[in-house]
Amino acid sequence: MSQQINLLLPELRPRFDWLALPVVGAIALAACVLVVLLAQFQAYRHARLSTEAAATSGKLLNLQQQVQALGESVGARKPNGELPAEISLLRSGVEQRREVLTFVGKPRDDGSAPGFSGMLQGFSRQGMEGVWLTGFALAPAAVEIRGRLLDPVLLPRYIARLNEDAAFSGRRFSALEMKGVLPAAEAEPKRSPQPLRPYTEFVLRTDGALPEETRR
Repeated sequence: MSQQINLLLPELRPRFDWLALPVVGAIALAACVLVVLLAQFQAYRHARLSTEAAATSGKLLNLQQQVQALGESVGARKPNGELPAEISLLRSGVEQRREVLTFVGKPRDDGSAPGFSGMLQGFSRQGMEGVWLTGFALAPAAVEIRGRLLDPVLLPRYIARLNEDAAFSGRRFSALEMKGVLPAAEAEPKRSPQPLRPYTEFVLRTDGALPEETRR
């Protein structure tokens, strides 16, 4: 008579022995390998950090030396005693230019005509061929201009144009002085193929008193 054995019973199943020598040996070997790997990694990391720390320390020492050298160089420099005077002179020049620009752009007190800047624009608008200015003097009460003409006949036309310009409203120009000039032969440029032409110098002034210090 045959007998059947049920191998599915828990009591009859094969059991794994964790304390067996092969298993314990494998676990120990794996642990040793892991410890060796960790030790090597820590040694590598320590060496890298040491290298970076040494490089950083060298850079810091170099920067400290540069700062010290710069401080000694700055301390050895002597202050420029002329610099404050130069700055003061420049500021004074800027302030004078600002006052001049304000004065030139200021309109007349009665508001009947533009300021000096308007007069300069008027001279520019009424330019004529054969007429050029060589100087002028501006004052609230009077204006004086000096110039030259290639033909004296041009002067009345030039005066009429100035008197009609809105920039000189309330002022009337009239001729005070005219003088013919014949350029000297020695003043003639050597490279010029044509002789210098004679010209006429003139002075025009509006009605009113012109201070002497304004003449230029």
